[in-house]
Amino acid sequence: MARWPLRRQPLVKKLDKEMSRYLPLFGIWLIDLTIICGWHRPTSPRRWPEIFDDADFCLMTGMESVNSTSATDDEEDNDEEPIGTITVSRCRKLLHRHRALLIRKKLCSQLPMFKNINFLAELLDLNDADKAALTFAAGLKVFPQLDGAISPRGEKVSTTSFCKILARITGLPEQDLLSALSPDGPLVTTGLVKVNRSVCYLEEKIACINGLEDILLLDHRDSAEVMECFLRPVDEPSLTLADFPHLRRDSNLLAGYLSSALDAKTQGVNILIHGRPGVGKNQYVQALAAELKVKLYEVSYSDNDGNPVKGESRLRAYALCQRFLARAPGSMLLFDEVEDVFQGGHNFFSMLMGDEERSDGNGKAWINRTLEGNPIPSIWISNRVNQIDKAYLRRFDYSVHFPTPPLGVRVSMAKYHLDQFNPPDSWIEQLASNDEITPGQFQKAAKVGLIGSKGDNKLALNLVENVLLRSTSLLGQRRTPNRNILRTGYSLEWLNTDVPVASLAEGARLRPRGTFCFYGAAGTGKSELARYLADQAGRPLLVQRASDILSPYVGVAEQNIAEMFDRARQQDAVLVLDEADSFLADRRGAHRSWEVTQVNELLTQMEAFDGIFICTTNLMEKLDPASLRRFAFKVRFDPLTPDQRWSMFQWELLRLAGSGDEACGFEQKVRCLEALTPGDFAVAARQFDILGIAVTADDLYCTLLKECEAKRGRMHRIGFETTG
Repeated sequence: MARWPLRRQPLVKKLDKEMSRYLPLFGIWLIDLTIICGWHRPTSPRRWPEIFDDADFCLMTGMESVNSTSATDDEEDNDEEPIGTITVSRCRKLLHRHRALLIRKKLCSQLPMFKNINFLAELLDLNDADKAALTFAAGLKVFPQLDGAISPRGEKVSTTSFCKILARITGLPEQDLLSALSPDGPLVTTGLVKVNRSVCYLEEKIACINGLEDILLLDHRDSAEVMECFLRPVDEPSLTLADFPHLRRDSNLLAGYLSSALDAKTQGVNILIHGRPGVGKNQYVQALAAELKVKLYEVSYSDNDGNPVKGESRLRAYALCQRFLARAPGSMLLFDEVEDVFQGGHNFFSMLMGDEERSDGNGKAWINRTLEGNPIPSIWISNRVNQIDKAYLRRFDYSVHFPTPPLGVRVSMAKYHLDQFNPPDSWIEQLASNDEITPGQFQKAAKVGLIGSKGDNKLALNLVENVLLRSTSLLGQRRTPNRNILRTGYSLEWLNTDVPVASLAEGARLRPRGTFCFYGAAGTGKSELARYLADQAGRPLLVQRASDILSPYVGVAEQNIAEMFDRARQQDAVLVLDEADSFLADRRGAHRSWEVTQVNELLTQMEAFDGIFICTTNLMEKLDPASLRRFAFKVRFDPLTPDQRWSMFQWELLRLAGSGDEACGFEQKVRCLEALTPGDFAVAARQFDILGIAVTADDLYCTLLKECEAKRGRMHRIGFETTG
């Protein structure tokens, strides 16, 4: 349907001096387009063609409106035509006259747009046809008046007919222009130009990448400056691969693979790094590049004005950067936040190719070719991959799930940011014990502490604590536990189990694998034994609670279970699942399908895990019988025996009071404290720490007695009483 709007004012009444210097080219092209497409043909002998009175057309060509000038100027050349008659010949002669005027103005080849297009040609090996098509697309962006003059004409074209027109206005072979706009041509493969493959309006047939018009109008000195508009060198890393010991296996594999690929100039090398925000993915990639001694570049995420570049434009810029760096050996390209680009599925890639009205297959083919043919190794970073089509995920050579760093790494990262305030090691370790706090949060907290404290380290530490408190609350993260938690002394002597603990420890040291179910009353030492076994195996301990994994959303808990085991593999850690009864409840009592699938996922992961996996529970009777058979060891933890009660009482009194001389008079009483556990001693230690009193044997005994009586009281309240 043709578009014939009412006459309107031009977008601008006059071009500035700099922009008007481009009119000898674009004005001539517009006049030639008018003649080729027949827009100059009058619809009546008494009425000028509408384009002659189009404000944008007149501005671009230098013609005055036919309503403001008389036609007598050319009547001397029209002796054969009646005076006042408007004919095709007369209109053509008027256009040719203004075309000749534009030619006489001469075109400066050193104008920024033309220089920059030549710089791009130098970088991308563009030929004359490529440059002509790019110039036309850029002109439509740079001069809205050019688009405004063409748009009302309603001229529809196919790709072939468009190239015929472009060939006539540029004087270049039609076949060369068809090749320039082909899917395999450099303009399209680099993303510089998008071609609408369907029949469409002329001004919509080709479009250059967003923001290119601004880049082309800047006066760049050389091609390197043009290239810097699309990519930027990444800063030197502040960390090394040694700071990521939990990724040692992946690091060794990637370093070897990328080194060989760079030496052999292998095409289509793509690595995916994914994980939750703030865990150090970017720093890891920087450290990897430094290890390989290559220059790392990043696709720009903002334009020259600082506005974000997203979606289609960033992906097209990526393709362009690949071509830029093809001549730069020893380079890698980083693309961050890839989920913003992949969002929207196949239709996005169809849009990238100008194939909105065609099937999604063409878009898939483009991105697949991009992932198969990139000359420079690319590392893609994503915070989440669940929304990315698996057809694309399969194209990555290797993927690394970036887990939450283990405690030792978190301590190192916390020290890196916070050591400037001279904090005690225990303070650092306590902050790092919260595995939900990311390195990025430590960095932000350090920034506030440095600026707000004005050199007062005590104030800085207080500020850091408050920043992290507010940050964890804002992000819905678990709060950092109180740093004044006191543990009791630990000895295997104080564990009352039905399996010899020494044998378990020796097995963990020699053969660090197996599945264990630790069950028994709270405070009997299940978690401490897990920690001891990890020490014996020489491996870090990874503790996960049911509350860390469960989710109100269907399928998320299963995903969290899989990630938990993946983290344990990455860290070579002993994996402990606390509150396991929340998952391994008897499936015969399940009322919802997801309750069964969670159990199944956990059992599946258990069978595939080649390490030490420990489940702890206080409620053995609730566990699924079939699940229990999957555990190689089921270890029962009972309260302390009389001898253990007395031994631990003496030890803790000596530790808390500094002397055990008063203990002798309490031996019989302590031996009679049934249901006493090591956890009761820990509760007593916390109470004394809060009260700040000098501990006596009587204080310790009375506190332990109250704890035991409280447990007996709870047992009576939840049971049944009978009367005779």
